[in-house]
Amino acid sequence: MLSFAFYLILVAGLIYWVERPSDLVTNSLNMQNNPGEALELWLKNFNWNKGQELKPQGQLPHYKFYTEVVETLLNLARRMGGNYQESLLHLREGLQADRQFEKKLKEMVLGTWLQMGMMMVLTWTFIVSALFLVDIKISFTKLILILLWQSLGLGLLPLILKYLREYFFGDIGRLWKMLYILKSLSKVPLSRTEILTMAQVQELKLIKQKNLFSLVEKLKGVCQKALQVGGSYDEEVGYLMSELRFQEKWHFELFEKKLMMVKLGLLSVFFLPSYLAFIFVLLGDLLALM
Repeated sequence: MLSFAFYLILVAGLIYWVERPSDLVTNSLNMQNNPGEALELWLKNFNWNKGQELKPQGQLPHYKFYTEVVETLLNLARRMGGNYQESLLHLREGLQADRQFEKKLKEMVLGTWLQMGMMMVLTWTFIVSALFLVDIKISFTKLILILLWQSLGLGLLPLILKYLREYFFGDIGRLWKMLYILKSLSKVPLSRTEILTMAQVQELKLIKQKNLFSLVEKLKGVCQKALQVGGSYDEEVGYLMSELRFQEKWHFELFEKKLMMVKLGLLSVFFLPSYLAFIFVLLGDLLALM
């Protein structure tokens, strides 16, 4: 009963954390726990047409590569003048989509932690209950070993999650950064060489995900055409962004399947054996008393 009550409290707390209302972080641009929302609010309030003072770099909320793109536009405005409201609006739309994507990832990861945590709670609820019911003194060292084994499984989980996130979404993040900078600067009176340098397209060689090679080759072709022929590349970049969004959704499904395998693996190696180990130790001590 106690474990069930703890389970309900834990579930309620996680749901509140994921779905907490935005007014809890209110209108401050210094929302330390939600930089994505802070940056979106900054973009929403910023208005070039009112002659709003361009904020220094340090006052911008930092969220992934989006902050760097905004800083690039602000620096260009200081240097060359111009209105980049359309570029900021397009960036804000991408930021909203990214925040929804991150929310889904967050819910999935929280669900994994919940399952691991509840398995540990249920195991130790059973162990404590069994020790109260039977008059047997089990070696404290054995219980510590069981706890350490389960803790090792929990300790591996964040490392695995970090690796999987970088593996499935690291290269996608690099491509988003390039495409957003190219899209935002498509109408800026700069040389194509300078724009490509700002977008850091030279980092395309760092892309290792085989599923993205086709998109990388298309982007290289767009960049080469922009350098050789000139003209607008805005439409081509828009198509590549749509294709990358599709790839991102597909990688999310792959991440979900891989995470399910990780959960089953951790449960099978660290949690179920811990439960069976206690049963084995308990039965061994019972047989020794007979």
